[in-house]
Amino acid sequence: MDILKYNILLVIGGVYLTYLVQHVSSLPASSATRRNKLAPYPTSDLRPFKKALGYHEDTYLNFTELATKHGYRSEEHTVTTEDGYILTAFRILTNCQESSKRHPVLLMHGIFDSSDVWIIPDKDTAIGYILAKNCYDVWAHNHRGNRYSRKHVEYNPDTDMEYWNYSFDEHGHFDVPAIVDYILRVTQRQKISYIGHSQGTTDFFVMTSLRPEYNDKIHVAIHLAPVAWMTNIANPILKVVSQATQLLKIFLDSSGNSELLSHDQPIHFIFEILCQVFSNSFCSTSLYAATGYVNGTIPSKTLEIAFGHLLSGTSSKSLAHFGQLINSKHFQRYDEGVEGNVKRYGTSIPPQYNVSLISSPIVLICGENDWLSSLKDIDTLSSELPNLVENYVVPEPSWSHHNHVWGVKAPKYVFPKILEYLEKFN
Repeated sequence: MDILKYNILLVIGGVYLTYLVQHVSSLPASSATRRNKLAPYPTSDLRPFKKALGYHEDTYLNFTELATKHGYRSEEHTVTTEDGYILTAFRILTNCQESSKRHPVLLMHGIFDSSDVWIIPDKDTAIGYILAKNCYDVWAHNHRGNRYSRKHVEYNPDTDMEYWNYSFDEHGHFDVPAIVDYILRVTQRQKISYIGHSQGTTDFFVMTSLRPEYNDKIHVAIHLAPVAWMTNIANPILKVVSQATQLLKIFLDSSGNSELLSHDQPIHFIFEILCQVFSNSFCSTSLYAATGYVNGTIPSKTLEIAFGHLLSGTSSKSLAHFGQLINSKHFQRYDEGVEGNVKRYGTSIPPQYNVSLISSPIVLICGENDWLSSLKDIDTLSSELPNLVENYVVPEPSWSHHNHVWGVKAPKYVFPKILEYLEKFN
């Protein structure tokens, strides 16, 4: 590793340590005592400051602003889940005149992303725009807790701890079914197509396992960097941290910090400004540390813009749930402890997600160099799926987690595959 990359990794480590110290410093004497209220964070609009520093404009534009800038009309839709979470979905309107061609496609982002992930590159290389250009009715959803979906009919995400008591289990059981039903109602269609990235694939596997009736509402589901089993992840940091995720969750909850890595927290601003100042070096090294990204396989401009949209917010329970998958070596529901499991599931251990119930057509698109979605774990997943159409490994040894959506060669290797299967199953 060259000295520049080493120094930047030290900076990243320092940022993480500062973040953890900040969150744990107010920990009460008894870590078993949970606060009822959350720690406050400033939510000021820093656009004038960012403009003065010379940020690329797309770094701070929101979804509808980005779409408008690149020549696409969009709509904002509000969807309320069965358990009271108020979510935002964006719709990119196609210019195609034939209504018969406007099949709805739902896009679901990963854990620290938002709907923005699909339109961060320019209009010729962002899959959200490409789908709209090819006459698809594009819906980009936001799961509970991220910057666009921080509302509830009862809880205040800024003050009520209970708001953040969720993981991808709730995403799959409540969030995705709610938007699927909403799209079908608005479009008067019988089925939709689904494209997920990272945790967006996990959400789908949860939904169609726990609520298998939703398989009948899916034309085809295309999964980029699929995540279910996590036994063989290559990320060394996560391997270590996963051993203490439950303890870390107790620390964070006890100090009133159940919301993690949000768009309005200081850590987002730190990463964003360092990415702008150090440009490609800091951006690429940060992504390398998380996913195994190989420098140069995503345009530097795209990375700079992306770090203004990444770290969009999640819960401490979400991270703890992924840590449990790593440690248990199973794709299973959240482990609430013996008493909690009996109360929630009726068994002392959490049940596994039964992916053999997923009857909708499934396409898996994977990368050899993905530190979060390993080929061995994907083989385990594919062996359990009863209606696997293809398990496609991108023929580039350097292909990693975000290359599927932002990669220089995504228009060559991934997007044609997506369009092929959407056309085939529609």
